[in-house]
Amino acid sequence: MRIIAIRHAETQWNIERILQGRLDSPVTENGFRQINSLLSAIKDFPISKVISSSSGRACTTGQVLADYFGCGMEMNENLCEQNFGILEGLPFAQADYHYPDITSRLFAGDPTVTIPEGESTIEVAQRAISYIQNLATNNSHATVCLVTHGRTLQSLLWQLKGGNLQEETTRYSHQNCSYSVIDVKNEKIHVVRWGVATHLF
Repeated sequence: MRIIAIRHAETQWNIERILQGRLDSPVTENGFRQINSLLSAIKDFPISKVISSSSGRACTTGQVLADYFGCGMEMNENLCEQNFGILEGLPFAQADYHYPDITSRLFAGDPTVTIPEGESTIEVAQRAISYIQNLATNNSHATVCLVTHGRTLQSLLWQLKGGNLQEETTRYSHQNCSYSVIDVKNEKIHVVRWGVATHLF
């Protein structure tokens, strides 16, 4: 199975630097332009299925992709963004003021940080990898598009690249509507390319 893993299009809260997590905000006009650029970049992949996080911003992105490729779109909670717990819905400046240690470590890409009432990097990576392994059992020869989130993609790629607790996950950051190519064969997951964003410039 080949996976095209995509970060959703730009949202209003992305612009305003508000921590979304499991909360949501609408895709911007620029976000829809990003989706069009993404379509041009991935048009030659034989995508037969689009699976999206259940968040509105991911579903909006995923539905445009599904319509373009003429396939169905499903939703799955395992693709949702990292739960930011007590930080969700806060502007970055407020989060940094009230919870400076957690916020600075989170955005520096420290994989060991624990967010009160939220998820860890390892927990996010584990649910994403488990889902991909299960998905591959019934779609072994398919090319599937997964629409997910920035921190979820970071955590997933960090784990697939070795899960080194000394490595900053921000190395694997994705711009809105950038993508990674991941192959799954014989239960092994291999990252072919990651963070592809040349179509956005």
